[in-house]
Amino acid sequence: MSVDVLNEIYEEIYRRNNLQGWKAVPQSDEFIKYISGYIGVGRELAEQIIQVLINSHKIFSIDIISEDETRNIPSIQGYVVADLVVVRKLKNFFQNELVVMYEKQYNKHLMVHQVVKDVFPMLRSLNNTEIGQVANLAIMLDEFERFMEKRYEEFTDKWKDDRLRIEMDRANISQKLSEKSSKVKDKTFEAKVAPKATGGRAVDSKKYSEFATKSKQYPLERILQIYGMDFFVKVQLRNYKFDYLAKLVEDGQVQKRSDLLLIKDMLESVKRNFSRDSKLSKYREKVYNLERTVNHHLYFSPRKR
Repeated sequence: MSVDVLNEIYEEIYRRNNLQGWKAVPQSDEFIKYISGYIGVGRELAEQIIQVLINSHKIFSIDIISEDETRNIPSIQGYVVADLVVVRKLKNFFQNELVVMYEKQYNKHLMVHQVVKDVFPMLRSLNNTEIGQVANLAIMLDEFERFMEKRYEEFTDKWKDDRLRIEMDRANISQKLSEKSSKVKDKTFEAKVAPKATGGRAVDSKKYSEFATKSKQYPLERILQIYGMDFFVKVQLRNYKFDYLAKLVEDGQVQKRSDLLLIKDMLESVKRNFSRDSKLSKYREKVYNLERTVNHHLYFSPRKR
């Protein structure tokens, strides 16, 4: 189970790395809090988990902002999966960003290698500035790409998985996770929404049978009045109807903030079950599409309260 937890954290970094723009690199100040909340542990253990993933060559850590005690600036790292395709994509993006930002700030258009040569000696003075952060990402992603090509044998799945177990044993992660989070996580998932492939019983069988029958007879509005949004969403998730829920949100049939937050909360539990439900894992993209749709309508679309 502890390996599953670390793999899920890796998958979350991978998912974010495939987003667009700056948000594609999760930053330590936010991501450590995410891990702490996800598995219910303190900051110290969350940081140990990240270090295990780094030592296992599962992910890279980049100093986006260096610590500066004199100015009370904390260190902030960015996390990128050790996947050559992902690293190259992000490198290209941040190199392009660096060229654009450099031209805007210094009124000079240079090739990326010229910009890096010019900026590199100034990195310390550019600490905690936007161009400094982009430069750190562009430079280090290029270094990581070269490193992976040179030491390719250390980035095979087998090497990383074998090393992961060694690093976990060394840091005693399995025992710490078992004590702190596993029981809580399992209970939280089953209490909220257990897809049928897991054997969960979050949806009462008699009530579900009545729901299935009435769903064919009544319009959606009436079904929601009878059973409520909570039960309705549980049934849809239990049956892997992620596209259906996304369409309801897109069409405005589900638009109240409380309802969107309910779906968002339940999806967190669903994502945690990817590694335990082989059928659910096939719907990964549909789950994330539903999540993106809900987030868009939560934060960017007018809706009912």
